[in-house]
Amino acid sequence: MIPVALPSIESLLLLFASMGAGVCLLIWLLRLLLSRRARSRFAARPVLGVVLMLVLALAASFYLSFQYQVWQIDREFARRDAARRVTLAQAQTLGGVLMPAGARLTLAKEGELETFTEALFDPPAPAFGLRVSRIERYLHTDYDSKTYEELRRYPHTIHLWGEGPQQVEGWLCDTSQKLRLRVEDEGTRPEFAECVLAGGNAIEGGVGRWPAGTELLRMGGGVVYTDGHREPVNWMVRVRDPLGLPLAGLTLGRPTVQLDENRQLLAVSDAELACPLTLGEMRYPAGTQVKTAGYPLRQRFPSQSWVFSPVAPGQATRAGQSQPVNDGTSVVQAPDGAVLGVLSNEEAGVLRFARIIVNETDPQEPPVRCP
Repeated sequence: MIPVALPSIESLLLLFASMGAGVCLLIWLLRLLLSRRARSRFAARPVLGVVLMLVLALAASFYLSFQYQVWQIDREFARRDAARRVTLAQAQTLGGVLMPAGARLTLAKEGELETFTEALFDPPAPAFGLRVSRIERYLHTDYDSKTYEELRRYPHTIHLWGEGPQQVEGWLCDTSQKLRLRVEDEGTRPEFAECVLAGGNAIEGGVGRWPAGTELLRMGGGVVYTDGHREPVNWMVRVRDPLGLPLAGLTLGRPTVQLDENRQLLAVSDAELACPLTLGEMRYPAGTQVKTAGYPLRQRFPSQSWVFSPVAPGQATRAGQSQPVNDGTSVVQAPDGAVLGVLSNEEAGVLRFARIIVNETDPQEPPVRCP
């Protein structure tokens, strides 16, 4: 947090009083200019009039000085802003990118091209294995702990925009939307971190393709739990399409899926049933929350077990039993339908988050649809 000195009440009152004196002086001068009677009264006592004018002018000088300083500051900011916007006259390599002539840069530090925070290309230029029209960099700055002098500055996050679908590490990403790279430390190679998938990405070991608009995240070190346990997750896929997606034998709405390095399904961490489901002796309505048994629940049940959690007002029913399974309770089932356990949501690790609508006029997510 940066401390900011607020102006005192006394200084604000002085500023308003100075402005009032200036207004009074202007009105007086206008009356002298437009009214013969006012000029006659002024001529009757010229010394008093001149003294009063000097007093008002002196009082107004504080406000005029303040406005002059504001104008100087605005002019300096405008000059710095213009100086930080550069168009390259000739091609050169900056930040590991061969910038073509005509590239438009925005610099973090005036006169230092290597500190560019944004680069625009027309037409698109090659960068980081893609053809991009825009690069946006977020810079990290290290300072000396004693002198606070700047030691180094390097990007920790890079955002790219291009034109249409492009291949990134075997995925077809829609580069018209933001693609993110991460940089671990100065001098290290930027690594792919996140993009929005274009259409045409096959589901490995499954049927169909990931819908266009699906979010893809690369999980560098896997998923680490608070007790130190690490899940070998390489990719996380978040489906945003409301149309139910066939996955692992179920039709799931907006699933969040974890994949291994070969893009095989490891877990479904969050989803809802797009269609009513009968599995073994259990029947679930559409909208039931569903996931696979993850850590630490996997220590009690097989890893491919499903966890179904009804959401009010929906209820699950079990053949031969009159008591339904209500909201707050989860059913653990094997893929063949065998019921392995009935747990509370807390025991099953099922989380529910409150939904807060700030503006009711904002567009809401459409409900999941059964294909």
